[in-house]
Amino acid sequence: MKIPKTAIIITERCYLRPFEVNDAKDFYEMNNDTEVIQYTGDAPFTSVIEAETFIKNYTVYDNYGFGRWAVCKILDGTFIGFCGLKYHKKGSFVEVGYRFKKEFWNYGYATETAKACVSYGFNSLKLPAIYCQVWEDNKASIRVAEKIGFNFKTTFIDHGKNAFQFELKNPLTEIKEIDAIETYSVRHPVLRKGRPISDCAFEGDNLKTTFHLGIYYANVLVGVATFLVNSNTSFLENPQYQLRGMAILENFQKKGYGEHLLKAGEHIVQSKNVSRIWFNAREIAVSFYQRLDYKIVGDVFHIPNIGNHYIMTKTL
Repeated sequence: MKIPKTAIIITERCYLRPFEVNDAKDFYEMNNDTEVIQYTGDAPFTSVIEAETFIKNYTVYDNYGFGRWAVCKILDGTFIGFCGLKYHKKGSFVEVGYRFKKEFWNYGYATETAKACVSYGFNSLKLPAIYCQVWEDNKASIRVAEKIGFNFKTTFIDHGKNAFQFELKNPLTEIKEIDAIETYSVRHPVLRKGRPISDCAFEGDNLKTTFHLGIYYANVLVGVATFLVNSNTSFLENPQYQLRGMAILENFQKKGYGEHLLKAGEHIVQSKNVSRIWFNAREIAVSFYQRLDYKIVGDVFHIPNIGNHYIMTKTL
């Protein structure tokens, strides 16, 4: 069997490619098996036509550059299920997921393909971390996550069911404290593009109570954030930390780097017994912060040469 040019990932026994309309019948049959979908929360397709419509409207490949992919056997091209990556807007993270026809269970296909998708996510997509979300009673999928190396992170409720979230961090990604001047290589192209490099220096950058975080991929700085002690009269707590200069290089945006950087900063702020973080958020970034539980306070305001902003805040 010749592997098609559309193949994204090739494993020992399978290749993964984007869904095609011709997959509709197989997709319909797989999702019509109650045992296959019992831990997913998904409803079965009502017809092959509905499955075909789903595939035609599956636009995530264009939106994010990845998604769930059809898994086919190299031997004969048989569609046996799907495996791939999914971006969750709420929380800004990427999850690996898999589903196979029942006749292909217990042959190691889930572990083989999910492991390959994680490798692709880390090395080709340069994701900082990948997650796996599994219902508590789905023991088989939990074993798959553990075999690949995922670590338990938290519990949550999914479709009314207790579920586990597992995390695997990219070993090529690192977060560490950096000096103010080191932030300029990211601040400049993202926040001060076309302006003098001197505009990347922020008031309070060099105070002893200020700390700067950088997130690296393969030893290259790709994102920065600054946290400084500064009180906003809208809030009663003291001291407070203000977030400034949050920026991720364009090629690393919408991958989860911002979320990881912000969470690291929150952890440090909490360790200093401070519970209030606030900042002036650019209008275009509001939805990102809202997904991470930050709230808007007050009305929109304009900062000259930069644009419209909102005050946003979070109690840790």
